Amino acid sequence: MNIFSFLSLINLFPFDCRMNISSAKNEEQEWRSSTKDYEIILWCTVFILTVIAILCANIFAIFIFTTKRLLRKRNNILLMNLATADLIIGGIAFPMFVSIFYMSSTHYQFRDMILNQVYICVDIFAALSSMMILAVIALERAFSVFFPLKHRCTSRRSRFYWFSASFAWIMAAALTTPKALKWKAVIPPSYDSHVIFAFVFLALVTIIVAYTSIWTKIKSRKRNNNSFAIKEKSVVQAMLIVTISFIMMWLPFFLINVAVSFDNQLLQVIPPNVVYFAKLMHYGNSFVNPIIYYLKLPQFRKALRKLSCRSSARTDLNV
Repeated sequence: MNIFSFLSLINLFPFDCRMNISSAKNEEQEWRSSTKDYEIILWCTVFILTVIAILCANIFAIFIFTTKRLLRKRNNILLMNLATADLIIGGIAFPMFVSIFYMSSTHYQFRDMILNQVYICVDIFAALSSMMILAVIALERAFSVFFPLKHRCTSRRSRFYWFSASFAWIMAAALTTPKALKWKAVIPPSYDSHVIFAFVFLALVTIIVAYTSIWTKIKSRKRNNNSFAIKEKSVVQAMLIVTISFIMMWLPFFLINVAVSFDNQLLQVIPPNVVYFAKLMHYGNSFVNPIIYYLKLPQFRKALRKLSCRSSARTDLNV
């Protein structure tokens, strides 16, 4: 597969995708000759297994979050929306990527296909949704720590959480729209990249500042033996791990895009398998989140155990 085409699939930065045809063809030939058939099959197998894992994990997560007991704790509505964004990645964006990846390896021309254009929009939308929801979660946690009384009054209404989640989805959709407008030449080629980069940067700064201030506040409260701070610590810890894993697993492909946006010559230096592994990590984060919920959220763990006990009891009765 042509690494130039590969990177342009979800490139969020100013990166001219309109190279001359002869140059693109030369790069494509070099790329395909360096990626053997058995490697393509191996990567496709790994990608498909990861897709299945993401789907199973997040369907279970959404099902558990929709149980009455967990929905009583309103902030789980945000986690359910995060799992939904992960489900979009695993159920739509990743399978489309695998399809394009395989077609490109079998010498199909895919750069102008509708599938490729739809994939870019879906992939960017799902990625931005995850990031925006993480930013909303960080702000909600900060609100609960700094203004506990106001938070208790507000958190009794599920409308507050649904509105916050809706805001994240709407923002992601609004930021994805310029990508389609760029194809129609309605806006300058680099405009969508600049806008998306600005909001991604803003979301990351919001998350970092929120959790830094939360951690400082919780530490000061712990010195005073505040029981509320101890309860908040487990939830904040779980969300902090989710956020760190998101940043760390998306970082390799993110850095590749940034590096290539400044120097196209790097396309000839970066080994194909490095890019494939970075892409696997980028999507694999959607499988990691449900595992973190299980390990760090006691209520989620209890609900899953109860569900497994019920299913095993039904099996025994049928036998």
